This record gives sequence, structure tokens and C-alpha cells, in this order.
Amino acid sequence: MFLATGIILLIISLVIICAIAFTTARKIKVRGEIVISKKNLIYLVPTYLLIYVLHMSAWLYNGNGLDFFSGFSLLGSALEVITKFKVDTSLVLPVCEAYPVYYADFVLAYVAGGASVILSVASFFSPRIRNYFSRLRYLRRGCDIVIGYSEGSMRYLKNNKGCILLAPSMARNTYADLIRSGFTVMTCPLGSLNRFLKDVPYNLILFRDGKISYSDVTDQFIAIKKCGRKVALNMEAELNEVKIIKEKLIAEADKQVAAYINCFSRHEIVARQFVCQYPITKYIPRHFFNDNCTLKHDKEINVVFIGFGKMNYQLFRMCCMQFQFAEQEGDRLASKPVNYYIYDNRDQALHNEFLSRITYEFDEDFKDCDFPRPDRICRIAEVRQTDINSVEARRKFCEVANGNSFTYFIISLNADLEDAAYAQTLKRMLPDNAAYRIFVRNKSNAERLCDDGIIYFGEEGQIYTHGCIVNDDLSELALRINMLYDSIGNPPEWLRKIRELPPERQAEELDRCLKDERNIELMRVNWESRPMIEQASNLYHALSLPFKLNLLGFDMVKSSGKDDRGISEEQFDIRYINTGKADDYADPEFFFGTQSSNVLAFIEHSRWNALYILYDYKQMRKKDIVAKEVKDNDGNVRITAPHKDAARKRHACITTYYGLKKLISYKFKVMYGGEDISKVSPSDKRLRELYNIYRYDYMDLDRIYREITSIGYKIVDNQTRQI
Repeated sequence: MFLATGIILLIISLVIICAIAFTTARKIKVRGEIVISKKNLIYLVPTYLLIYVLHMSAWLYNGNGLDFFSGFSLLGSALEVITKFKVDTSLVLPVCEAYPVYYADFVLAYVAGGASVILSVASFFSPRIRNYFSRLRYLRRGCDIVIGYSEGSMRYLKNNKGCILLAPSMARNTYADLIRSGFTVMTCPLGSLNRFLKDVPYNLILFRDGKISYSDVTDQFIAIKKCGRKVALNMEAELNEVKIIKEKLIAEADKQVAAYINCFSRHEIVARQFVCQYPITKYIPRHFFNDNCTLKHDKEINVVFIGFGKMNYQLFRMCCMQFQFAEQEGDRLASKPVNYYIYDNRDQALHNEFLSRITYEFDEDFKDCDFPRPDRICRIAEVRQTDINSVEARRKFCEVANGNSFTYFIISLNADLEDAAYAQTLKRMLPDNAAYRIFVRNKSNAERLCDDGIIYFGEEGQIYTHGCIVNDDLSELALRINMLYDSIGNPPEWLRKIRELPPERQAEELDRCLKDERNIELMRVNWESRPMIEQASNLYHALSLPFKLNLLGFDMVKSSGKDDRGISEEQFDIRYINTGKADDYADPEFFFGTQSSNVLAFIEHSRWNALYILYDYKQMRKKDIVAKEVKDNDGNVRITAPHKDAARKRHACITTYYGLKKLISYKFKVMYGGEDISKVSPSDKRLRELYNIYRYDYMDLDRIYREITSIGYKIVDNQTRQI
């Protein structure tokens, strides 16, 4: 009887151990880690009963009688095994010696009991245990560390795995709730973070709603960075706040540290993505343009904002900087500003710094210019507080979308479904012969509607991601273009070799070289050494590439490999007509032609003007352009007359495209003692140097094909635009 009982108990022991192992392994497979929960308490009951039955068998084998008191005492013996890991050897050894199967029974039962106790006790502490080991694992391999407990922080943590929330002042119950929900949390002060960091890269992220002092975070980050840690700081801030952060908070930091402090805005990220993914030239019908990419006189381009909250406000700024056009008047080019219509039912939404800047301050800033006043960066056709469901509003929308205009309708009102429903109404009532596109801000991916001819953009799930905030493709694009093409003092040998390669091979080689952290730091430091306005100029230049390409009838898409190259440079030059580069722009009169290259340069100057004007720059006065002698690196003396002053935010190039010619004439007179420029040969070295003011824009345009192919993109024909 005892042998059969021993075998049965052995089978039961194996079943219990297998059950514990199976459920634990299954949780590891599903969650990717050991998960301990209060459900583990269920293992205690069968293991305790198993141990009790084994002790009873041993009691009976020893010839003892079984009554209530002896059975009750055996409960204590079994309990001591569970609670104290104490075994009554005098009780269990005789049966084990007589029947060796009981050795296996007791060993397996004690193992199962020990495992059940450990798992059950750990159940009460499992969230903290998981949090502790997760924190160690993430810090060991490098991770994103989000500073401060806020709505923005939680959205980022939910969208990105392997992140840590750093919240020193968090309430204890909030901390407990977060770790029970599976988030990894640290509660040490930011100033103490350095002792937990390893020699791997980290990204610190601070959201605006975290309500933590930017200056404190910046100071503590600088201290951490100076300890040699591989850390970057990313802070959410609006445009006016970025100016203060860049120009005040980190102005004293050395360039190696400042290069790792970045600022981002959620709404600007969406706006950047919008103008890059949906440049208006991608959809304008081809018959709106002349062969040289100028707009026809009877054609108008409109952008209608329905709702003017933070999102559409930022889109308005971005569109004004990027959407610039030209028309032809005889043998000259002229600005063709986009018409903007702005509607909101809230009066306060229609009064802001930007509208004041381009309606009132523009006239004040440029009412008394020494050089021709710059063209307006846009035409604000109407700003009105209105009920968008009113008859007047709907009639106005139908008037704007007529046969001779192309219109962007951008809707950002309240809830996603409300915006989508209004877009359907708008689409239904617009005339059939109208050329337009309707865009709807859609915050939630769950509510995204099917493809119905309306374009949805701005999902928050795509914004709160590592790829948008920490590793922004557009900012990376600007840094890489800056690295490949802008001047760097004493460039290293590896960079010189990359620049000598064919464009289509530069992207792959640059990727390889940037795996070295020292090269990444060189790229960042070189970028940070540029004034804030030049960083913005390079960034928005990168953003304008899709606009320019689509103006020519092309588009840019990510290349899938070295054999996926799109059109050739010769095919590109069929539409990008430039007869000036053949003789290295020897004849200044080329700059005033009407070829497609001239039109693109004219538009580029308009875009550049818009950027500088929106960054509060004004035109420099003639009296401030003074000749002086400077020495180059070889000790040679040359005459110069600077026409920009970044400290006072003045730049003489903020004039019309043709006004630059008057600037050149004036600078020549100042630099060379009043000599008449009209009597100087076009081949004169002094004159050619001054005409670089025009030439630089063309040099930028000439390398568009190389820029795009060198950063891993290809150029293809635009299949979207109507014929």
C-alpha cells in the first residue's frame, strides 16, 4: 500500500511542479519578463496538502495511530516545512529508507512548497521588483528618460517601450499605481541621476506640461554632460520660448554641451510633417503653370483655415514660410502670394502675434527702407469670426473654390468625428469643377476614417514617438545636408573622402561613418556653432525640397537600396533649366532671366525673406554697411562690407529679388571708393564676388539632385498632380 501511495504522490508532485513551471514560462513568453501576481497564491493549497499527506503517510508507516489530535499535530509539521523550511527527519526518514520513492516524493514536494512560498511572498512585492530590474536593464543598455509626471509624459511612455519616467516629487500612491500598471519609474532627483548612468547613450525628454523649470533642467543637464555622459536633452517649447532657451539658458555652455540640447514643439512637428508630406505643389494641376514654373496670371492659390487653434496657427506660420510662388510680368518675375482665409467662432483665436506681425508690424518695419521693400510673404484675404455652419460661411467657401483657383481647406475644430463630419459636408457642397484638397486634423488613430478623398493628418500616436521627438527625420536631414555641403573648418579626412564620392554613394558612406560617436559629435557641434537663424534656415531649406521638386513635376521618396535610384540627373536637368552654371555664372545678367532655375531662385529668396521676417529680422540701413579690411587665413588683406548683423537682427538682403542688385551696387561703391559699377567689366573679380549674393541660391538649387540622392532618397515623377 505504501509503495502505491508513494508512486501516486510522486505523480502528483510532478504535476504540481510542471504546472508552476508551465504557467511561469507562459507568462514570460507573453510579457517578455517574469510576471509575479497574487494568482500565485493558488499554488500554496495543493503543495501544502501534498506535504501534509506525505507526513501522514510517514506517521502511519511508523506505526502510530491516527486520531484528531495526531492529525492536528501533523498540520503543524507540514506548516513548519512551508513557513520555516524545517523538516522532522525522525518522522520522514523511516519511510524513505523503506521505500526510496518517498525520497523523490518529499524532495519534489519540498521544492514545490518552497517555490510556492517564494512566488506567493513575492506577489506582494512584485511591482517594485519588476520596476527595479526593469530600471537596471534599461539603464544598462541606454534608453529614453522622461522627466516629470504629466499627460505628455504618459503618452510618450505608452507609445515607446523601454523608457523610464523620472519623477522625484511624485505622490506615493501615484508611484504605486504606475508601477502596478507596468511603467518603469525612478524617483531620484535629476541632480543624482548621474550615478545611475552607464557609458551608453541616453535621451532626456521634458514635456511642457511637466511644469519643471527649464533653467533647472538645463543646468543639471550641463553638469551631467560635463561628467562625460552620453546624454542628449530634448525639451518641448513654443517658438518664443526656444529663443530664450537657446539665446539665454545655454548661451554660456560650451558647444560640445550645447550641441546636445534640442527643443521641439508638438504642433510644429505636425506642421513640418504636413508641408513635407503635402506640399501644395504636389496637387496643383499642371495647367495652372507656365513651362518655366511660374503661375499663370488668372490662377490663384488659396489656403482656408476652418478653426484657428494652436494647430492651424502653427500650420499658418509654416505654410507662409514654405508656400511661395512667382508669376511672370513681361521679362521680369513677380511675387504671387498665396491667399489665406481664416475662420473661427472664437474672437480671441483671431488675435495673435503672427497676424499682427504680417499685417501691422510688416508695414511699420519696412515703411522707411533704403533698399526696395520686400514683397509681402502672403496675402491675408479674410480673417473673420463666424459660425462655420452659417449660410454666409458656406457661400464663401464655394466662392473661394472656383475654377481658376486651387484651394487647401484645413479643418481643425474640436473632436475628430466633428471635424470629419464637417469635411464631408464641405466636400458635398463644393462645386464639381473646383480644384481643391481637404485636410482634417485627426488626433486619434482609432477614429481614423477610410480613404474618401479627404486627407487626415496629425495623429497624436505618431507624434509622441522616439522617431518624431528624439530622432526627428527632418532635423536629421538638415544636419546631414549641413555636414555634407556647408563649410567646416579643417574637415577630417573621412568627411573629405565622402564629399569626393558620387552623390548616390554618399548616404551609405555617411551612415557608416556616423556609427562612430566622435563623428556624430562633430556633426552636432558643427550644427550648434551656427546661429539660431542659420539653423532654422537650413532646416526649412530641407523642408522646402519637396515643394521645389513638385513644382518641377517631381517628387522625392525614400530609396529602398543602392539599385533603387529613380530618375537620373540628366533627366532632372530637362526640367531644371539653367544655362548659367555652364560658365560658372560669369554673366550677371543671367540672374535676371526667366528660366525655371531663375523662377526657383526667385521663390527661394521669397521663402528666405519670409523666414527672416518671421524671426524678427529687419532690413539693414545703408549707414550700417561700412567697408573694412580683414585678413584671411593666409594673411592676405581684402576689403569687405558686412551687410548683416545677427546681434541686432538686421540683414540687407531682406529686400526684393531685384532689390539685391541695388544692394550689390551700393556695396561696390562703399568698398571701392565710389567707383561706378556700371563701368566695370562683368568678369571683374570684385564684381563676381559681390554677385555671389545671387549665385549662392543657384548653387543651392544646382545641388538639389545631389542633396536628395546623398541622403538616401530618390527623385521620381509626380503621379499625384492633375494634367
